Amino acid sequence: MGLLNAFSALGRFLVAATIACVAAAILLSGDARTVMFLIALSVGITGFVFVGVGARLGRISGLDKGLRTRGVSGTATITSLGETGVTVNGSPVIEFGLDVDSTAHAPFSTTIRQRTPRLVLGAFLPGTIVTIRVDPIDREHIAIDWEAGFEVAHSSEPSTAPVPPSGGIRDVEELLRTGRRASALITSMEDAGDMSELGLVEVGTPGDDDRLFVIGLEVKQGGLAPYDVRIAHRVPERLLGRVGPRTRVDVAIDRDDDHAVAIDWSSVRH
Repeated sequence: MGLLNAFSALGRFLVAATIACVAAAILLSGDARTVMFLIALSVGITGFVFVGVGARLGRISGLDKGLRTRGVSGTATITSLGETGVTVNGSPVIEFGLDVDSTAHAPFSTTIRQRTPRLVLGAFLPGTIVTIRVDPIDREHIAIDWEAGFEVAHSSEPSTAPVPPSGGIRDVEELLRTGRRASALITSMEDAGDMSELGLVEVGTPGDDDRLFVIGLEVKQGGLAPYDVRIAHRVPERLLGRVGPRTRVDVAIDRDDDHAVAIDWSSVRH
């Protein structure tokens, strides 16, 4: 928030200086008045630019002071997530598609970009219901309230996650042992359910609290162009809510099939 505060404070200072220059110009005459008006014009333009940048950064950063004060609380269902490549104070700015439900406006869909704490990246997925605050006048001025909690909306339809025949833990361990090593960037994660509830492991055995996710990866092998794969893969309980889009992981690739990929979760450091 340091950069945001700096832009906002400098913008307000320059606007105040502009007003002072205009007041001084009124009291002067001749060339002095002209010079003072020119100074007011240049300082004013710069000040309004800084104020505008500060406001833009404020929206990206999340709940600004104004939205906390006058914003109306509501809920929104996340419909999509995407990377922007932008970070603010070390936290990534994520683009969210939202279906918004608030008493301030009729239900509507929108897209926002907001700074997102790294620790919650893996927890917020399409279908997650989040608390938001929205401006009662400008419905595009909206932010997710990370501190208010969230819940995952479970569909009544059965999961259609493409679980491959080699989705068992033993097969993953074998691929990690024998496959070609590479790196990958997680681009998406969709929760498919608890490993034990899905019958992939027995209750009471190691990994019974892990969860199965459908994971999108951008895989990078040495000397080859990056390519996308989509796999069903378990996520250890210790990493739930700690990995998600933008997490970089080590992977192993089948020597005969570039799209058979296993994630080495031991490569994730926190």
